[in-house]
Amino acid sequence: MIYAVNPEWRTSTTKDVTGTNNGLEVIIAGWIHQKRDKGRLIFLTLRDHHGLAQVTLHEKKVSSEIWDRAKEITLESVVSIRGLVKSDPRSKLGAEIIPISIKIHAIADPKIPIDLTGKKTQMDIDTAFRYRELAIRDPEVSRIMEIKNVIAGAIREFFRKNNFIEIFTPFILTASTEGGAEQFKLDYFGRPAVLAQSCQFYKQAALACHEKVFGIIPSWRAEKSHTPKHMTEFWQIENEIAFATDQEIMQVQEDLVIFVLKKVNLEAKEQLNKLNRIIKIPSKPFKRIKFVEAKQILLDMELEVNPKEDFGAPEESVLSKSFDEPFFITHFPTNLRGMYYATDPDNPEVTRSLDLMAPEGFGELSSGGQRVARYDTLNERILGKGFNPDDFEWYLRMFKYGMPPHAGYGLGFERLIRWVANLSHVREASMFPRTPDIYSP
Repeated sequence: MIYAVNPEWRTSTTKDVTGTNNGLEVIIAGWIHQKRDKGRLIFLTLRDHHGLAQVTLHEKKVSSEIWDRAKEITLESVVSIRGLVKSDPRSKLGAEIIPISIKIHAIADPKIPIDLTGKKTQMDIDTAFRYRELAIRDPEVSRIMEIKNVIAGAIREFFRKNNFIEIFTPFILTASTEGGAEQFKLDYFGRPAVLAQSCQFYKQAALACHEKVFGIIPSWRAEKSHTPKHMTEFWQIENEIAFATDQEIMQVQEDLVIFVLKKVNLEAKEQLNKLNRIIKIPSKPFKRIKFVEAKQILLDMELEVNPKEDFGAPEESVLSKSFDEPFFITHFPTNLRGMYYATDPDNPEVTRSLDLMAPEGFGELSSGGQRVARYDTLNERILGKGFNPDDFEWYLRMFKYGMPPHAGYGLGFERLIRWVANLSHVREASMFPRTPDIYSP
């Protein structure tokens, strides 16, 4: 079934402009990606969602009307071109279109502020993001978004195949719901509110009715971090499982990552090839190292490391470069983890928590672990963190009415894309990223 395609404007796509379709009459529609005017010869490169096609015009072989329109066309103008496919081994694409007619839908301003052709010196990255509404037309950016689409579909397919329920949690929360200073504050009809930093409390609540839940859910954190893995607005692959431990959620993440990578290799092979990215399917189980062991690896490298502090971005990068497959760091100190993490029964100084790390220097992908499930213990943990239990009234209340043992994690969606597509910065994995320096467009 075809939607929103007028046969007067399009009957084919650039994928049909091949040597095997020599002599085929087509109508393709898209954007003028490149234009070379050689005087009596004009070469147009037309871009659509599927790729590129070359259109060749000889002044003496086309009508004056077609020639005048070709002269008028600017880069990024939107056109429909009807013509005949002609095989041409000299063309990089193996074929070209000899036009019969050209319909101009929109003429673009010739003073385009960024280069989308890839012919000029690579543009300043800040300029590219300043004009992001235009930069997303770049075929390389399109490939990243297509890979992201495949991954999003694979995530949902994995969880649904394993009988998880997708949940959709609120984005606007009362100001007292989450602690910390990294909140985006709102005025909610005269009352203080914040944008959600996570959906943690809500996915725990959902366990009482669904037991196994997941979601691809946005989060906002007002932290002025300029590392390659941080944005102020980002999406998380959230997962929570009733009657599960830290061991089960590590297995779930292993299976999820492998499932996603296999899907990407299958359904986004062309995009990966054009990005010069080869994806290796990791083996199970992923390696597990304890927090103290990970710190020792860094100390053995003679790095200046504080054994009692959390990993900084440089430490994460160095550590993950030591591995060629994903791995887990486990048993984080209690003082470095949130109030809802369960402690090790043999050592209350450490939690049954974990981070999933990507190899090749990409660092942390996810954070999670086994949760506190008892009301009295959670209340003590809240007090121990210096919080007021009254600020967590509804959250604590649900633990009074039967909460099973459970575990879960949040895996950074854009961080996963960054690793898979081998991107230099996580903002490249977002169509319209938000960072301390970017909030428009």
